[in-house]
Amino acid sequence: MSDNVGSMAEFVEDTATTAFPHIPDIDGEIWDLFDVRQQRTYVLLNDDGTWIQAGYGSLESDVQALLAR
Repeated sequence: MSDNVGSMAEFVEDTATTAFPHIPDIDGEIWDLFDVRQQRTYVLLNDDGTWIQAGYGSLESDVQALLAR
């Protein structure tokens, strides 16, 4: 969880990940909902909000695998 929205915006810009939404989680509610415990954890969701996959670290290989389906 990070209460520094400026740092998040900088990260998004630096990593060129502007193609999908990044949600600031100031109070940790989203982290708790998805049981996220570390900064590099990611959760991929469908458009309807259902869980596709979660992981830790670089998500490039997971995204590539999902796109190949």
